[in-house]
Amino acid sequence: MSIRATYRKLPVAVKLLLPLLSTFLTIWTVGTFIFLKAHLEKDLKEKLEGFSSLILQNFKQEEQQLCSEARWIADKKDISQAVEGKNKLLLIKTLLPFQSSLKLDYIKVIAKDGTVLAELRKQSLREVKLEDEKVTRAVKIGIEQSDIINSQGISPPLIVGYISIKSDTEIVGSIITGTAIDDEFLQKNRGKIDFHLAVIKDNHTIASTVKIFHNLNWEKTLFKPQNNQQTININNQKYILQIEKLGAEDKKLSLALLNPTLHLEQAEKNLLLSIGSFCLSSLIIVLFIGFWLINMLTHQIKSLTKATQQLAEGDLSIRIPEDNKDEVGILAHGFNFMAEQLTERDHKIHLQMQELETTLLQLQMTQAQLIQSEKMSSLGQMVAGVAHEINNPTSFINGNISYAIEYTQSLLHLISLYQENYPTPPKVINDELRHIELDFLKEDLDKIFQSMQTGCQRITDIVLSLRNFSRLDEADYKKADIHEGIDSTLMILNNRLNTGAIKIIHEYATLPAIECYPGQLNQAFLNILTNAIDAIEDKSQQDTFKSNSQSPQICINTKVIGDDWVAIQITDNGVGMLNEIRSKIFDPFFTTKPVGKGTGMGLAIAYQIIVDKHRGVLECSSELGLGTSMIVKIPIHQMKK
Repeated sequence: MSIRATYRKLPVAVKLLLPLLSTFLTIWTVGTFIFLKAHLEKDLKEKLEGFSSLILQNFKQEEQQLCSEARWIADKKDISQAVEGKNKLLLIKTLLPFQSSLKLDYIKVIAKDGTVLAELRKQSLREVKLEDEKVTRAVKIGIEQSDIINSQGISPPLIVGYISIKSDTEIVGSIITGTAIDDEFLQKNRGKIDFHLAVIKDNHTIASTVKIFHNLNWEKTLFKPQNNQQTININNQKYILQIEKLGAEDKKLSLALLNPTLHLEQAEKNLLLSIGSFCLSSLIIVLFIGFWLINMLTHQIKSLTKATQQLAEGDLSIRIPEDNKDEVGILAHGFNFMAEQLTERDHKIHLQMQELETTLLQLQMTQAQLIQSEKMSSLGQMVAGVAHEINNPTSFINGNISYAIEYTQSLLHLISLYQENYPTPPKVINDELRHIELDFLKEDLDKIFQSMQTGCQRITDIVLSLRNFSRLDEADYKKADIHEGIDSTLMILNNRLNTGAIKIIHEYATLPAIECYPGQLNQAFLNILTNAIDAIEDKSQQDTFKSNSQSPQICINTKVIGDDWVAIQITDNGVGMLNEIRSKIFDPFFTTKPVGKGTGMGLAIAYQIIVDKHRGVLECSSELGLGTSMIVKIPIHQMKK
């Protein structure tokens, strides 16, 4: 039986219903297909917008991170001191660990006058020439900001953070930290999302996540910059394109976000076949699922948008449930991956900062110990040489003076006998007696020998003071007389005390012998007294003593505190210091002296000897223009280590 015959046998209602149903199904199929296709395209565009916002937030967070890193580096004392002294070598040595640990692509330090003191780049940026003069002008005047620096040609631009470098009193320069916007940077920000990224300058690609975009001339893609989103064709592949501006308008940089439509086209084919096959039976189900999908996707996108906002506000703990495996689920996975990376990076930076601070502190203490050991070793060798070279001739002279006196007295007695027994000697002898002035010679000869004995005793005392100061002939740890150590230290500094006419006032109490390392303790006294003499000399150069009718003096006071401690107070009436300086005097390498005078280690070594080595206390009180008082407190008995 033919189809035509079968059609004729159908009821009239069926005949009337079939065209209507066919028309309805056709309209419903086309309409459903168009409707779902439009929703799929809208969903992809919304995802692209969400991803665009996320990427731009990543760029902004990178700028903030670079500002934080620049601020952290600028706050380091070594950096400000190197910039203030324009010490390029020290600055580069100091910056290299920061560049390595913080994984910075670019670091540049500019002095206050605009001089470039240091410029570190990763290998791929060696030939890149930056052309953003706005950032250079901003850092010269100390503005704290972030920006994107353009480069010549098709080289990658840089995201930079810049901030001023300050000393204790003023701005001494600025520092720029940067990350290159290259293929690696875009790939890291893209994560595992199917979206592609490209940075465009003058219609040429300078960085992208896909190699084929590097050879692409964007003028030929016929995209229109005034449209927010559009579909373009690249190498027979369709993409949904969204263009975002990077940096200021004058940089002419654009960020292209591309979503391939391949999976969309395949979805359209499958949708058309499914609707054609099951349009009748699945009408209600399709409508229900369609509305359900729309609501679900809208909820997911809202959740993603809210999470993005919270992440942008600094909440790194936010995560999105990855319940689905669709594009939104992939985007949620990418968001979570990015949040985990940011959290891990923040934690690593915090740990690296702590490690750097600990390493720097240990390095400073090690340097102080090495300098102290070298100084005491050199001093010991010098004292040993001086004692050896001076002791022998001094002992020879001192041992023979008594015989010289005895022989001289015998000769003078013989001359007296001659004068008594031969009162009228010949004329030649009388002339010679008058010529040599025998009476004066007898009187002065005793004085000469007394002076020689005094000089020999003086040399012996000096050698003894040197040995007492360095304690070369005694064990390191023993009981010692504090007063003896102070007096031997003053003997070492006697030339400076005489030159400056500085009066030493001793206010000694009766002290017991204390358990200590005498040589190291004398080193601490030497450093404290040297600083006191320097302060008095600085005040003398200002003629302050004359105007105040004062005389330069150092007062040394000792006393016993309780049953277990002794205190030594060394007070000078020198220039004094401000509280800001007083709080830093025990820091290694801190000094107020000009370049070439001192290393800034004296009081730091004294602090280490007294506090760390002897478990004592070293305190300082000072007032500008009136003087400084250093108080040393040491336990009489040391605990065994």
